Amino acid sequence: MIFINDEINTKIKTPISITDLVNILGLQSKTIAVAVNEKVIQKSDWHKNKIISNDKVDIVRAVGGG
Repeated sequence: MIFINDEINTKIKTPISITDLVNILGLQSKTIAVAVNEKVIQKSDWHKNKIISNDKVDIVRAVGGG
């Protein structure tokens, strides 16, 4: 079980890299930022960081405007 944007997710098996999680969720990695347990993870490190059981993952999408 992990928490994604404050929602419990029991379907995703852990440990899993952030890269794999983003792919499973079908998200465009160019437009999002990811934090694990309130720590922002640089996109270049997504493949090295493993999400484990009970981790809290926050995914935010960049929105342009003016």
